[in-house]
Amino acid sequence: MSEDDWTPRRELALPNELLHKILLLVITESVHTICLSTEDTSWEKNIMDTLYQVSPSFRAISSELAAKVFDIPKSIREDDDNLLHDLRRIFNYLGHIGERLRDPADFGGVSFQTIDCKASSFVFGYALYLSCISLRRNSTRSPRDVFESTHKVILSALAQSEALCDRVYPVEVTSLLRQSIHREFELAQHGRVLVRSFHELDEYTNSMLVLQPSEKEDGSGPVTAVRSLIHGSLNKIEAVFSRYTAALPDASSPMDPRIHELPGTLVALRKASALRFGEDDEFNLEQRLRDLVRLSSVGCPFFNKDARVRTMEQHL
Repeated sequence: MSEDDWTPRRELALPNELLHKILLLVITESVHTICLSTEDTSWEKNIMDTLYQVSPSFRAISSELAAKVFDIPKSIREDDDNLLHDLRRIFNYLGHIGERLRDPADFGGVSFQTIDCKASSFVFGYALYLSCISLRRNSTRSPRDVFESTHKVILSALAQSEALCDRVYPVEVTSLLRQSIHREFELAQHGRVLVRSFHELDEYTNSMLVLQPSEKEDGSGPVTAVRSLIHGSLNKIEAVFSRYTAALPDASSPMDPRIHELPGTLVALRKASALRFGEDDEFNLEQRLRDLVRLSSVGCPFFNKDARVRTMEQHL
């Protein structure tokens, strides 16, 4: 007997409860991969077709789960062909948003206006989340005030995306989306603090450059006060610096901005790191600024000669 002629004598005899968990995990992973993977996701987009062909049990349970997860109307879920067609449409829709998110030619092209508001809570939640990623990445090209206002919108949309997860059943299917929303929350919150704090640092640096030359004539009071303000800004920067970097999904990705690529941060740090405080450096400002330069030098062509060479090579 050839392998082609072989057929199983009976279905896979897994307990239904375990089979539900396995298939729910498969659907969860497939949707997340379709939305975020940089690899070919053809297999994931056709996952329901694959599950249908395994066995009648797989077919029945996967249909039941998918219908609940994606809130498929009863009129559609009663017909397997219609259900498969609708699921393919949903997967292709999510895949399209994900592809636009990763395509440099369409950088920033994903927005709230591209979302199908008639979609299920699960699909709508993912679409909102993906749009927030696009907005965050694109906002680095904006002036500081636009960056901050955009991040207010992002944080609000992420909260809405998380709230949508509570409306999905079974709720376990939202586990990866919730984790991703949490990470995006961190990037938006920490990025906002960094941009605002570096802006403060730049203003205090400008004040210090004006006050230091006349310190002997005007007294040390104003300079001491500005040193304290710089200390306060550095405290806020240091509190979130490593958290922002740790929250980046891929440190090597050119799409996710590192700290030196956020609006105003590089200019502020270069200017502040040139300040000298002498013996009156009670807050150890010079060393702390050097530490920030060192941490920022990873991938930054202005602080790192090797990074400058790599950047030039990428443009050749």
